[in-house]
Amino acid sequence: MNKPKPEYLRPALIAGAVAGLLSGLPIIGAGNCLCCLWIVGGAAVAAKLLAAQTPGLLTAGDGAIVGALTGIFAAVVDTLVKMPFQRYNLELARRILDRFSEYGTDIPSGLEGWLDLGSGALSPGWLLLGLFFSAAVYAVMGALGGTIGVSLFGRKAIPPTPSAPPATPQGPSDAT
Repeated sequence: MNKPKPEYLRPALIAGAVAGLLSGLPIIGAGNCLCCLWIVGGAAVAAKLLAAQTPGLLTAGDGAIVGALTGIFAAVVDTLVKMPFQRYNLELARRILDRFSEYGTDIPSGLEGWLDLGSGALSPGWLLLGLFFSAAVYAVMGALGGTIGVSLFGRKAIPPTPSAPPATPQGPSDAT
């Protein structure tokens, strides 16, 4: 009997967009410091959405596939959401260092050069490298979250119930 293939794309897109948005926001994104909370949770939600739209049983492999796709989509959304904040964070760091220098605190000599290197962080090469790295990490953590989601939210196989109790064996009767 052929099992119909589940549609992985729609649940992964929905959950990946939400997980990527939560990961990319400055303060809320710190939740990913707790074992990639938003990615694993988003992948589990994607597995729940997949279980709701698939009539059959889901395997752990189905959860891993939808979770990995969720992680990849989350990495793309995360990168797009973080882009406007990168330049702001760099300017904030420069203002903090300027404030320290006003109060007479010596700034280490290499720190100014480090901030100058950070100003090129929005170059396409660094952007693609960061996207590739986060997509790899998010895909692995998403596969883990999808597997957990299928085990929590997927339909379970119901063992068949016996229709009648087994007959007791009739032995020879000793009437003598």
